[in-house]
Amino acid sequence: MDVAEARLAGVGYLGVSLEEVAREVGVSKPALYYHFPGGKEQLFVEIAHRALKQHREGLERAISSAGTTGEEKLRAAARWLMAERDPRQPMDELRDVAKFVHEQHRAGLGEGFSRALYGPIRRVISSAIESGELRDNDPDFLTWSFLSLSSGLMEIEHTPPNSPILPEDGADLPDRMVDLFLGGARA
Repeated sequence: MDVAEARLAGVGYLGVSLEEVAREVGVSKPALYYHFPGGKEQLFVEIAHRALKQHREGLERAISSAGTTGEEKLRAAARWLMAERDPRQPMDELRDVAKFVHEQHRAGLGEGFSRALYGPIRRVISSAIESGELRDNDPDFLTWSFLSLSSGLMEIEHTPPNSPILPEDGADLPDRMVDLFLGGARA
């Protein structure tokens, strides 16, 4: 699965062939189908679920090791999402896998996303609303807003050299993003 995940990061879902994966792993294509009878779709759905599980564990670890306030937990989550997560996991490409799989797998990947990323952030935000740390607002809206800000800023490492924000200037982006988020969520 590691080889297929690495190839996914390099060429995307449509660019990966099971024949190439089998050759790189040193097994026959039928052997690969033995382990993944559903073929390429099953292989990448399992890779996506594995990555989502690792993301959930990492994010929950970051949140639980933070202080007690919602702000501290959101800062820890942003730092993990934007700086500490495993950069070898091609999350954009894994998200794209959902475009190419059957509806049953799409639903499962959606549930996996909810458990791995959405759920932990929503729990922090809901708790912060209940404690009065954030104003009364829709926790789903705030969760999507937080994840959208994080996702957009994670792309900073891919900015061109003439960009106004260079990748090396991005070390404080998680905290700056949380400041921006909290400014709106507390208003």
